Amino acid sequence: MQGYIEKVVKLMEKEPALVELKGKILIAGDTHGDLFVTKEIIKKFIDENFDYVVFLGDYVDRAPSDIGSSLPNINFLLEMKEQYPEKIFLLKGNHEANYAIPCFPYEFEREVEPEMHEKYVAIFKQMPLVAMVNNVFASHGGILSGYGRKALKKLNKNDVHAIEAITWSDPSISNTMRGAGYPYGEKELKDFLDKIGAKFFIKGHDYATLGMLIYERCITIFSSRRYASMGNGGILVAEIDGDVKSIGDIKIKNYSDGKWKEYELKIVNL
Repeated sequence: MQGYIEKVVKLMEKEPALVELKGKILIAGDTHGDLFVTKEIIKKFIDENFDYVVFLGDYVDRAPSDIGSSLPNINFLLEMKEQYPEKIFLLKGNHEANYAIPCFPYEFEREVEPEMHEKYVAIFKQMPLVAMVNNVFASHGGILSGYGRKALKKLNKNDVHAIEAITWSDPSISNTMRGAGYPYGEKELKDFLDKIGAKFFIKGHDYATLGMLIYERCITIFSSRRYASMGNGGILVAEIDGDVKSIGDIKIKNYSDGKWKEYELKIVNL
C-alpha cells in the first residue's frame, strides 16, 4: 500500500491548486465514505464517456453504517486516480484539510494505522483546491473574494487562508454554524464569479442546502446516502457538457432510487 500511495502523491504533486478542464464533465459532491455511491459515480463516468470527473472533497469520515469505515472509499478513489490520472480529479474538502484546520469529528485518523495516516495526509496536502469546469467554478464550499483568474492560478494548495475560505465557507443564508470559514453573500458571489469568468458555482459541504439553487448562481450537491434526506434531498451529481449559458445547461442527476434520474433544484428566493 505504501508504494501505491507514493505513486498517487507524485501524480498529485504535478497538479496546480486550480484545475482547468474543458469538455463533457461530471461533478460529484461529498461522498463521506460511501463506497457504494462512489462506485456508481465512477461507473457513470466510464459508461457515459465523460471526459473528466471532479469530486468536491470530503471522502473520509461519517461513512454509512453498512460500510462502517471511510478507508475503502478513499482507497478506491486513489486507485481510480492512479488508473485515470488525467481524467479523475479529487479536490480538497475540509475533512482532508484536517492537518491545517482541525474538523470534528475526524474519524479517519482512528481508521488507519498511525504511520499510514501520515501517508494519506501527504496525499491530502497535494489535492487541488478549486476547479474551472468549462465556465463553471467548483470547490468544496466557498470562494476567494477579490481573487481573479491569475491569482487562482498562483494559489498555494496549502495556504491556510485559502483552505479555510474554500473548504469551510457557506453562503450567508445558511444556518450552519461551523466556527471557521468566511460566509459570502449574493453580491460577493456575483463579483467573484464575474471576475473569474464563471457563470455558476457548484459546491458541496453544506448539507442543509443540498439540492438548492441559491443567489441564482450557487448549487449545492452531495453524493452520499447518509445525507440523502437533508436539504431538498437526493444523492446528486452535476453534468456539464460545454460552456453553460443558463441553469438549464447544468443537468443534475439523482441516484436516490438506485437509478440516475433527472432532478429539479429547489430555488431559494431571497
